Amino acid sequence: MDAIQFGPLLLKKSILVLLFSLLLAYLYMAIIYKKRPETLKIIEQHLISAALWWILLFKFSILLFRPSIIWTNPFGIIFFTGGTKGIYLASIVALFVFYRKAYRTGLHMRQLTATVIVSAAIVLASYFGMMYFI
Repeated sequence: MDAIQFGPLLLKKSILVLLFSLLLAYLYMAIIYKKRPETLKIIEQHLISAALWWILLFKFSILLFRPSIIWTNPFGIIFFTGGTKGIYLASIVALFVFYRKAYRTGLHMRQLTATVIVSAAIVLASYFGMMYFI
């Protein structure tokens, strides 16, 4: 496990690479919506909302997949996550929340979908590329 330590804070290499990949995708979206800053601001708000939903669902999806943890180890809710199933569930719900909010605010769905697909490709390509070469 490769990690960087800043005092008491221990950061895994994969988390740092993922954050950098997300930054690249955000820069792509900022360039695409450079002429329409109000649209970019709305998309940022929807992305933050979807990210918060993702974090909550990923963290507490253990209650859906292993409800016995409440009785066997109640503090396990704090330490455990939903695992791979939790990632899938949180991603689907966060994507649904993002698109529902975008639809309600009247964003152009075809352009938004194209931007989301390219941004996801940027995140995946840069993450796996950097993890391979680093």
